[in-house]
Amino acid sequence: MFCVSCGQRIPDGAVRCASCGAATAASGGPSATAARRARLQALITAGAHDALKALTVLRKSPLAGLGQSFAMLDPNRALIVGGIFCGLFVLLGSLAAMRGVGMIELGMAIDLGNVSLTESFASLTRGSFIAKAFLEGLGLAGALIVTCALARIVFRGGGQFAGDVYIAGASLLPLMVPFLVGLILGSAIGSPSYDGAGRTSFTMLTWKDAALKLSTVLAVSYTTLMLYTGFSKITGVPEAKAALATAIVLAFSLLALSLIARNLLQ
Repeated sequence: MFCVSCGQRIPDGAVRCASCGAATAASGGPSATAARRARLQALITAGAHDALKALTVLRKSPLAGLGQSFAMLDPNRALIVGGIFCGLFVLLGSLAAMRGVGMIELGMAIDLGNVSLTESFASLTRGSFIAKAFLEGLGLAGALIVTCALARIVFRGGGQFAGDVYIAGASLLPLMVPFLVGLILGSAIGSPSYDGAGRTSFTMLTWKDAALKLSTVLAVSYTTLMLYTGFSKITGVPEAKAALATAIVLAFSLLALSLIARNLLQ
C-alpha cells in the first residue's frame, strides 16, 4: 500500500509511514478511498515536479538534454512525464483554437493548403473548431506514441513503453510553438466576403499565414531531430536505423494528422 501523506510505498499492515511518519488506514487513519485519492494527488504532484525538471533540462539543450532528462526518471515517472507533455500539447492546441488556430490548421498546412479545406475550416463555429482541434491533438499524440513503440520493436531497440511515451511527448514540445504564435497573432484566415452571386470566399492574411507556416516548419524540424535523438540515445537503436525509424515515424504521424484534419472537416 501507499502512504496517504507522501505517496511512498509502505508494507501492508503498517500503522505508520517509515518516510514521513503519517498514520495509515491500518491504524485507524484515513479510509481506503482517502488513501487512493492521496496516492493520486501524490502522483500528480510528483509528475508535475518531474515534468518541470525535465523541461528545465530540455530548455537548455533540447537534443543533448533529451537523454539526460530521461535518465533522471525511472520508467513509471518517465511514463507520467511523457503523458504530461502530451497533455500539455493537446491543451495548448485547444487554447490556440480559441484564437482560431489549432491542430486542424496545422494539418491543413501539411495538406498543402487545399482550398476546399480552407473554406470548410473557416466556416466552423468556434465551439466546433475547438472540439475538433482537441480531437486532432489527441489523434496526433496517440499516433506518435504508437509509431514510436512499433519502430522500437521493428528496429530491435531496447527500453520499455515508458521510453516510447517519453520520446513522443518530448518530441511534441516543439510543435507547441505554432500554437504560441497563433495565440499571439490569431488566425490567418480573414472574414468571409460575398460576391454578386452570393458565393462566399475567405481571404488569407499573408503575413500571418507566413508566420504560422514558418513556425510550423521550424517546429517540425526540431521534432524530427528530437525523434532521432530519442531513438539513438533512449531506445538504443543504431544511428543508421534511427534515421530510418525517425523518417517512418514522422511520415506516418504527419499522414495521420493530415487524414484526421481532412475527415474532421468533411
